[in-house]
Amino acid sequence: MHRSPSLRLLGLVGLVALVVAGCGKSGTSPGEPARLKMGLMPKLMGISYFNASEKGAREAAGELGIDLDFDGPAVDSAEEQVKMIDRWIAQGYDMIAVAANDPELVAPALRRAKEAGITILTWDADANPEASGRETFVNQAPIDEIGQTLVDILGEALGGEGKAVIVTGSATSPNQNAWMKAMRARIAEKYPKLKLLETLVSDEDQSKAYRLSQDVINAHGDLVGIWAITSVSLPGAAKAVRDAGKAETIFVTGLSLPNTMREYVEDGTIKQFVLWSPVDLGYLTVHVAKLLHDKKLAPGEHAIGRLKSIRVRPGEVLLGPPKVFDRENVGGYDF
Repeated sequence: MHRSPSLRLLGLVGLVALVVAGCGKSGTSPGEPARLKMGLMPKLMGISYFNASEKGAREAAGELGIDLDFDGPAVDSAEEQVKMIDRWIAQGYDMIAVAANDPELVAPALRRAKEAGITILTWDADANPEASGRETFVNQAPIDEIGQTLVDILGEALGGEGKAVIVTGSATSPNQNAWMKAMRARIAEKYPKLKLLETLVSDEDQSKAYRLSQDVINAHGDLVGIWAITSVSLPGAAKAVRDAGKAETIFVTGLSLPNTMREYVEDGTIKQFVLWSPVDLGYLTVHVAKLLHDKKLAPGEHAIGRLKSIRVRPGEVLLGPPKVFDRENVGGYDF
């Protein structure tokens, strides 16, 4: 029996429909479950710290079979973050994690995502927990430990006295403001003879951090210490100290990446600085998002993916303690 051309055409259309129906979102094959879609947002794109975080995040996404969109604003802007969150809501993402540029401005958008049924969390910098409704915050290290470590490095080097300044990245960044609060408490408790000048805000711009550091060095001939507490402000401050020929009289430390700071450690401008692994932070955030989505994130200390001894507390997941880098170990890290 021969089928008519019209019957053969109908059969072909039906086959195509079955194939399309069998494919889940994100291009899964017939019979496979739909792949989860995750949006992971840094404070801003294009800086080494978040480039390293993206590397770890994509590693985890590959392990878990997650379609990852790592994207954020080109500048330090909470308003741009809000626009992007709303776009991800409209596109039906399954999970959204945000490093908040402003804890209050970003919170309503995260709340909208939660009300749309999306798993939401924060990482690197938290949003207002109550206003946002976020499920947890993936934190680099305990805030008090970061603040105390930074202060102790400089305080001990200076014998506990002298004039010092903090160069931060953003006036509204929740993690930087929390670190500075812990730093001030540590100074008052242990180094009351350290005199803090007015905090300088670099707007996450390395060139501006350099200029601000130059200005404060020139304005205060008796300056003996600089804390630069972001990955772009520390190299800016270090270059200003080096260019001024003050490496022996101004102790500069802070938070940044080994690859960025290696030249300043090797030439003696910086003796010690602090960080954690941003690669591991990105990796952990994606794993935590999947555990939250599957309702499998439990309090306690766990191995999560390739990471060991991760502490899960109510509302917070901790990567681990801060690490101090110096000439002895800085060459052993590649991020």
